[in-house]
Amino acid sequence: MAGVGVKDLLSADDIDESDLIDVLNKAGAIADGKLPPRTSAKMIGLFFEQESTRTRIGFDVAASRLRHHVVDISASPASRLGKAQGEDLEDHVRTVSEYCDLIVARTEHVATVEEIARLTHLPVVNGGNGIGEHPTQALVDLFTIERRLGDVRQLSVALSCDPTARHALSFMKLLALRPPRRFTLCLAPETKLSNVAAAAIDDLRHCGTTIDRVDNVEDTLNYDVLSIQTQKASSIISGRIGEMDTVQKIEDEKFTLTAEKILRNRSKTMILNPLPRHSETDKSCDRLPNAAYFEQVRLSVPIRMAVLSRMLAGRRWAGRSLSHLRPGWPETSSPISSSLSRSVS
Repeated sequence: MAGVGVKDLLSADDIDESDLIDVLNKAGAIADGKLPPRTSAKMIGLFFEQESTRTRIGFDVAASRLRHHVVDISASPASRLGKAQGEDLEDHVRTVSEYCDLIVARTEHVATVEEIARLTHLPVVNGGNGIGEHPTQALVDLFTIERRLGDVRQLSVALSCDPTARHALSFMKLLALRPPRRFTLCLAPETKLSNVAAAAIDDLRHCGTTIDRVDNVEDTLNYDVLSIQTQKASSIISGRIGEMDTVQKIEDEKFTLTAEKILRNRSKTMILNPLPRHSETDKSCDRLPNAAYFEQVRLSVPIRMAVLSRMLAGRRWAGRSLSHLRPGWPETSSPISSSLSRSVS
């Protein structure tokens, strides 16, 4: 597989069925206690423009369990990146590429992660790019479902969240490789889908999945799986490191999940949440067997170990497209970049 496909994991579109089988099998073996063969220690560079708990720590722990090392290559008060008398993104990426073997990047703007991948010969993992995608989170979600419930193709899946959320788009795209029997969006009636989200839904429909839409989370509690996050995600993921959001995000009652609703419906629905949660998933749900969101956290480490091990071994992603710049990805550039505008002009 080396030399075929793309070196980077920037989108769920980069994953084909053989890639998915490989990652899930590797992660399953790791979760069952079988570590990949030991290799020489590598250096993983973490480039995070935005706050992160699970993704950043998850990759750090995954690298450590593979006996690799991690270094922070983000802009920081002590770095020159983005400063008037400092250096631009191009020089920064080319510099850190001489120190590292792989880069994990979380970026404020959608196109910055694509630019980082273009500027380096190293493999790059997208750890969340603005309102773009979050492919490893989608792998975590699918892995968690199948570890608990089996083949997702035999299941019904509902998604209640802001349809511009990056984890949601990657999840819908990835489901097209293992289309569930039924897929339902839980959204306010006035919410419109972006072109790229609508295309992902159309792909599922063409795969034979029954598609539906509801506007109350209780209407999803007869499904096998409900993935839920706030309907206001786009206003939350836009913040940069160091910015404090003091406005409490209060979810509308009909999109708020509580233990009382689950019990009243006698629901056995498996509840996923990529976290952080806001008021959409009440903590009363935590004590119920339905709750699987902290199981997601635990299983994220084997998934990220599987991703790192195959990419550091030179395995490429077979992919379903020739370009990472998808229709529907806003062509915004990072304030710290000087080269993107030249490349698209």
